[in-house]
Amino acid sequence: MKTVLLASLILGAGLMASAQPCPTACGSEALKKDKIPLSKVISEPACLKRAADESNEDLAKQHKLTDFEILARLVFAEGISTNLEKCDKYGASLFESLAWGVENRVALAKASPAYAKMFGSGIQGVIFKKAQFNPAVSKKSSYSKLFLCPTEHPEWKKYWAYSTQAADKVMQDPKQNPFLKAGPQKHGVSAVTHFYYPHSSQATQPPVAWADLSKSAAKKAYVKAVSIDGHAYSNECVQFFSY
Repeated sequence: MKTVLLASLILGAGLMASAQPCPTACGSEALKKDKIPLSKVISEPACLKRAADESNEDLAKQHKLTDFEILARLVFAEGISTNLEKCDKYGASLFESLAWGVENRVALAKASPAYAKMFGSGIQGVIFKKAQFNPAVSKKSSYSKLFLCPTEHPEWKKYWAYSTQAADKVMQDPKQNPFLKAGPQKHGVSAVTHFYYPHSSQATQPPVAWADLSKSAAKKAYVKAVSIDGHAYSNECVQFFSY
């Protein structure tokens, strides 16, 4: 009887412990494993303040931001940088396309050391790779402020929802990647790694060489037929390239 009672107490304690909510320290990997929507975890992102000698990457490490939140912040800032006066009509699919762009680089880097050297390794390595994503690495970029403090945008709730949902899909079900059907592949993953926003305030005229469709290299790399969540992308808001 004593043995049975002791076993019952141990079992009961285990059930009580497992019923406790997972603390923040459990991280995105634990949530991902259980298929809990990560977008439900961070309903309002913290507004981070950067000192003059700090980088966005420094702040991310200091505040222990997860891969999920860093990806969502980048997608948020990049999506807004496309020029939403012209591109808002694409809705959540616009932000999703940008999240897949990061995932394509992450997957290529995982498959090949050469791509890891080119793009960085893992989500944080890719996002904070020097001279790649301006909102994450450039202190001069006006969109860097939105990376650090998404809530400064007057419609942040709408676009943060788009961004976290996009990060959710990429991190929890990479097989949904629409670029596996559109554009070339290398090492069994999508090779669509460069995105250009023609209407962005950061766009130049003429475009940067790799996105200048008057040049043969850009024409060859350009991926025309891309469909994301029923939205067909061509030449308007986001141009896709494979290099």
